[in-house]
Amino acid sequence: MSKFFYYFKRILVILLVIAISFILQTAVFSHLKLAGIVPNILVMITAFAGFLNGREEGMLVGFLSGIVADFYMGQWFGMFALICLFIGFLNGSFRTAFFGDDIKLPLLYVALSDIIYGIIIYISMYLTRQQYDFLYYFLNIIMPETMYTIIISIICYIPMFRLSSWIHKNTPRSTRSIG
Repeated sequence: MSKFFYYFKRILVILLVIAISFILQTAVFSHLKLAGIVPNILVMITAFAGFLNGREEGMLVGFLSGIVADFYMGQWFGMFALICLFIGFLNGSFRTAFFGDDIKLPLLYVALSDIIYGIIIYISMYLTRQQYDFLYYFLNIIMPETMYTIIISIICYIPMFRLSSWIHKNTPRSTRSIG
């Protein structure tokens, strides 16, 4: 497979996954709220991309997911892009601890990513407006969203793992990383 076709397929799949995730998060799960909470599918796929494929892909998926979120609901354009870029970088840093089909570690990464996302959102959107009730926000927004996102992650992990394996199955020799 040529490098061009490999990268084209990889970018196309990333864009499709982000588009489908955004539609699921905004159109489907907005009608399936649990206690007023919607799972954070974009953070979930950013975490998946990071620990399945490394820092670069995690950062790319995070940035693109964040840009989509910024267009949809951003008060400060670029804030969600930077947060998701950071989450993709963090998850990509833990790629060496990843062991394929084992779902426990990916669920932990998704949970930590969603908690970090929630804390950054709290600091940037609520703390700056002098709303200091972090414990209320943590227990009523961050933790329920994290639990809902983990439940969806259990369902989505194996398809995302197989999709990632399919994309990287015929990686051209010159694009393979060393180590």
